[in-house]
Amino acid sequence: MKKLFLVLALAFAGIFTANAQVWIGGGIGASIYDNHTHFSISPEVGYNINNQWTVALGASYGFTQDKVEVLGEEITNTTNMLSLEPYVRYVGGTIGKKFSLFMDLTGDFGLIDANGYAVSLRPGIAWAATEKFTAAFRFGFAGYDHGFYGPNNGFFLNCETVAPEIRFYYNF
Repeated sequence: MKKLFLVLALAFAGIFTANAQVWIGGGIGASIYDNHTHFSISPEVGYNINNQWTVALGASYGFTQDKVEVLGEEITNTTNMLSLEPYVRYVGGTIGKKFSLFMDLTGDFGLIDANGYAVSLRPGIAWAATEKFTAAFRFGFAGYDHGFYGPNNGFFLNCETVAPEIRFYYNF
């Protein structure tokens, strides 16, 4: 068993050091308004297959707390959510040398408090700030939800451009 672990560790070390297509990153989000508080952290690891295709796996933890007053008594609803978020990214074009337009095909699979799943398309734009650092902005999404985002099942469209998802990446 020790030999197998050592071989796997050396293989992963070789991939991460010899291959410039591997990256790590993620995002942190928070929103606080009225009686609603939300915080999330989403680390990711990915691999650039070529200039157009990327595969990645993310995990996300979210904490949400809502307070409502019912019959003069304040009720607090707290939700902790853990999910896996694999995705495939297609880069459709570039704007100059620093910007690229992409479309992500994502899957969201709930593990805690949100046991459903969702599959969606998420458009965005990425900015290569340096050779090693990239920021990606996703704007809205469309897809199918089966109890992941809410109690209803079905197709959905969300075009929130006011609060895009912002992710940061470090390329090895």
